[in-house]
Amino acid sequence: MPALHRRDGLFLWVPHLLVAAPFFLAGAAYALWAPAVAAAALGLGHLGRRLTRCDDGVSIRGPVLAVLVTGTLLLHLGLSLAVRLVVARDPLESFREATGTDDLRTAWPVLIEPILGLLIAIAAVNFRNRIRLFEGRRPAWITAVVTIPFLLPLVTGAGRASLTFGPIATPEYGKLLLCGALAMLVARDGYRFHDVHLLRSLRRIRQASGGMLRRPALVASYRASRFLLVPIGLFGLVAVASGLRRDFGTIVPAALITMGVTWSATRHNLDRDRAADPAGAQRWFRTPRTALGAGRKRRAGTRRWFRRSGTAVAGPDLVLAYRLFIGVAVVLIGGAVTLLATDYVGERGRVWSNPWRYRWDAPCLVIEAPRVHAPDGRVPCLRSLAADAESEESQVAGAVAATADGGLWGRGIADRASAAVSAGPTDFVLAVIWNKLGGLVVIAAGAVVLILAAGLVRAAEHEPVARLFAAGLGAMIAGQYLFVLATTANVVPHTGIPAPLLSRGGQSTLALLIGIVIVLAGARRSIPVTTAPRRVVSTTLTAGMLSGIVAVLTLVPYSSPAGLRVYSQRRPPCPARPADPDGLQSPRPDPRVCSTDRIAPARTRVALTFPGSGRLILDRPAHRWRPDRHGDLDGDDLRGVTTLLERTYPEVVAFSAGAGLRRRLLPAERDRVDGGLALTLDPGLQHALAATMTGPEPAAVVALDPAGGRIRASASGPMLDEESPVDAGAAEKFADQHRYYVRREPGPSVDDAAADRSCERRSPDPAMQFGCWRWSYTRPDPPGSEPVHPFGPVADLLRQAAPGLLADCGGPDRWTVPVLAGSAGSCPDQGTPLTVAVLAGAVCRNGQGVHPRLVESVTWPATGATEPVPGRPAETVLSPAVAQALQASFVRRDGLRLFTGASGGTHWAAGWDEAGTAAFAVVVRTTDGTVAGARIGRVLDVLRDREAGR
Repeated sequence: MPALHRRDGLFLWVPHLLVAAPFFLAGAAYALWAPAVAAAALGLGHLGRRLTRCDDGVSIRGPVLAVLVTGTLLLHLGLSLAVRLVVARDPLESFREATGTDDLRTAWPVLIEPILGLLIAIAAVNFRNRIRLFEGRRPAWITAVVTIPFLLPLVTGAGRASLTFGPIATPEYGKLLLCGALAMLVARDGYRFHDVHLLRSLRRIRQASGGMLRRPALVASYRASRFLLVPIGLFGLVAVASGLRRDFGTIVPAALITMGVTWSATRHNLDRDRAADPAGAQRWFRTPRTALGAGRKRRAGTRRWFRRSGTAVAGPDLVLAYRLFIGVAVVLIGGAVTLLATDYVGERGRVWSNPWRYRWDAPCLVIEAPRVHAPDGRVPCLRSLAADAESEESQVAGAVAATADGGLWGRGIADRASAAVSAGPTDFVLAVIWNKLGGLVVIAAGAVVLILAAGLVRAAEHEPVARLFAAGLGAMIAGQYLFVLATTANVVPHTGIPAPLLSRGGQSTLALLIGIVIVLAGARRSIPVTTAPRRVVSTTLTAGMLSGIVAVLTLVPYSSPAGLRVYSQRRPPCPARPADPDGLQSPRPDPRVCSTDRIAPARTRVALTFPGSGRLILDRPAHRWRPDRHGDLDGDDLRGVTTLLERTYPEVVAFSAGAGLRRRLLPAERDRVDGGLALTLDPGLQHALAATMTGPEPAAVVALDPAGGRIRASASGPMLDEESPVDAGAAEKFADQHRYYVRREPGPSVDDAAADRSCERRSPDPAMQFGCWRWSYTRPDPPGSEPVHPFGPVADLLRQAAPGLLADCGGPDRWTVPVLAGSAGSCPDQGTPLTVAVLAGAVCRNGQGVHPRLVESVTWPATGATEPVPGRPAETVLSPAVAQALQASFVRRDGLRLFTGASGGTHWAAGWDEAGTAAFAVVVRTTDGTVAGARIGRVLDVLRDREAGR
């Protein structure tokens, strides 16, 4: 690629603007973070451009510019994702909330630390085109230096996997040492990496020495096979050290580095041989004219395809020359398969075989335990090992579900429905990118990664050690991206490998950036023009693999490698676990019957519509009803009503409309609604009456149509307090005291101070986890949103009602719309204003009582069909004589007929308007009669004004 001039700055800032724009527009929370991250990435790019110019001080080599552009672009995207997923996780936060002290503290390890570390590395790197650390050293010394970083975490590491030595993730920097060591060692024996018959050489040594156990034969054998033994042995030591730490995610990058270095050396030798013997290089491609005919023509066609695809002029030659390493790789893969018998890796294999049989939720069993001291504002509860283990094993299903939800176009940076993705900032960051930016962006990011890897190799093409180091680093970057994409699609088991420069992890990002700086440091000066090396791997094959994974996951996301099963996209959601001992230890669901996907239900849009105009949309991640457009009515105005509706219509409120292929292929519809409920409420009256319920005293009001029974408004107060955060010190202390699962009967006597060996986290038999519990804490359940009140002064009205109006309805926790709309208006001794409003309407209409109606029609998300909810005819609940006698008890006051009374701390008011269009009842619980009178007066003023304006 020719050198470029000062206009190359366009290649830097234009792509960065495209990356920063969606984050900046996502909300006020990112108004500072998005420009700051963009400025940092652009600043690093321009610094690299100045330091890597050619000797003329103006131009810059094409491969170097490609590395700068792609490297800073990936870093920019990764840091922006860290802001969205770690620093300011809620797009609805204000600017001040997103830039507080806690946010800055969180930003240090994921944003500031890698940038400062990179600047220090740039200042410290020796800008020479050589890697001098291992120069002149013996293989044994090099091996010791390389393996030490992978063993250091064993000294201080704790838990299931040891990943750091103190605050430093030494294995991340050990990968760079491994890459440098392999580059140096392979460069020594680089001439051996071509079509060498090792077994033939060893046979000749044995024949010449008279035996393989003699010292000359052993020395000669080692020298003949050193090019194979040293790289494989060094990789084997790193793999063993990683296995001792139970960090299997390090083995894959180490294997990629080893493969990249050795493959590059082999390919370089074949290219050199081809240049020295052009006629011999074409022997593979001459069309045979012998009598072998068709068979040989087919082979020749295959070889011509290798040539066109770029795998090599000597594609078969390359495979043959690399056959020794391929054989060793097969042995290593066999060893990895054998490791599936271990608990940790075996669990990953079981999850990979069918990720859809694990439920995502793991509720807590609330139990009164005076001995267990939970943090302030929380209550103690018991967690089940079986439920917790199953929830942890649902990570892969969550990632696949996020990709199915994102489709090709994504849901936007500000979207919050996919908040259930576990390990989204780290292991499954590609699932988050897919969900928020779309599968096309995943392909584009993969193309940028491949350009970065190719640019590294081209930038260091002039010197053997630098070229091999760049090949190993490039293979690790490109291979990790493809591997993470494969784990996201559940093509291979999940191993905890981060996506290069994209996943959260300051030190892993810093280590990769240091490696890129080392490559660019040796390539910053202009060098003599040489013939560009051929591609190390097929671009067509790599791009096809990348696009194929995206295409398959877009078409059939709900699949299982075990038995090659494909599940229906329209399966109903699996029921949530009940928070009781049986529910927390229930068997795992059958994925053929129901779906454990929790993102598709969160994506399903359910609306509450009202007469005239206006609607509320359920925000399932926040579990709040929000207006889809600006209007008077808000979700807080319907607090008690929405609780009642959610309990009555779970098939509507909690159901999933699925994730169909059409939704994955086309951009998201802005105003799409899958299902919902058409209510009888008057939005203006509901909002006005809800505003009167503010105050510390419990109060409630109901207004309905006495002729048709349509409930026009229902509100209660006071509002529940917002959830307060848990004190960090108290939470840490509680976690230290309750770390172990123990096998006990669930109850207040559970003692989890000591570990129980029978409760294994990674037991191959899930039944062995049943009966294991540990203490935790949770938020206490809020009080009933529709509180009951003593009838008190309105008992005279109730006593006149016909038998059957009052029945034992079981209390607010069991109330549903049919219960309250039927003959059971309340409980015998206490109830809600709904009962009194119905009786007031019956008095108004000479004894004809209506059945209250709240829902006009239901639209089912599963089918999209709308069914009307028929009303029930009015019934005689009071005799006409009794009704006329009771009318005298309702006094006229400013256009209303009122019946008021007080008994103890309960104050009631009921009646209707003079036009007979609204019957109402209001109750206030307080011992202060003046306060109660003022509250009731505000309600009556609203009713009077609203009815007068109709």
